[in-house]
Amino acid sequence: MATTVVQTERLTLRTWAPTDIDAFAVLARDPRVTRYINGGRAATDEQIGSFLERQIVTAARAGWCRWALQLREPAAGEPVGVVGFAGPGCTFAPEIEFGWWLHPDLWSRGLATEAARAGINHCFAVIGFARLISMVHPENAASLAVARKVGMRRETEVEHNGVTLVRHVLDNPLGDLPPDPRYRRDCSGMPHGSSLGTAHPDPDAG
Repeated sequence: MATTVVQTERLTLRTWAPTDIDAFAVLARDPRVTRYINGGRAATDEQIGSFLERQIVTAARAGWCRWALQLREPAAGEPVGVVGFAGPGCTFAPEIEFGWWLHPDLWSRGLATEAARAGINHCFAVIGFARLISMVHPENAASLAVARKVGMRRETEVEHNGVTLVRHVLDNPLGDLPPDPRYRRDCSGMPHGSSLGTAHPDPDAG
């Protein structure tokens, strides 16, 4: 059963349920969404099932994951996006990578920025990560804009699996918080190199 993590004026960030698989498949197979992830290829059934299972397990084990994103007003085809943290065995371990996806029908309404800001605030104030990174394709102008609007600092360009990505960083403004036993705050494990989890697709331009 899904659990609400954060709510904003227009959005709910929540954990995943097995019944979300069809809605997630719509996102993961939309060429507009996959343009900057998964080599531009539609996700396979195996990738879709693995992603969903990984998020459910990570949320239960660590207290955080790449959460499902849905509108506050129920609509067909929910969830309509993804926002949150990669793991376990994060691609850029031991860094904590934060990312966002959004259904193209909802671009240009500021929803990706709203979701990212809510997720980051929860990360810093509740979970207590010391720092987040976000890896964005240099041609993904919308995601670059979201990263800038939520306060991330463009740091450098890096090569990952033959693709150039722009690394953004954001430190916790609240300082080094004491560990909360409800959350596992590390990003441990060998990098899994998983698709569907690295460079972000075009969200709304905010």
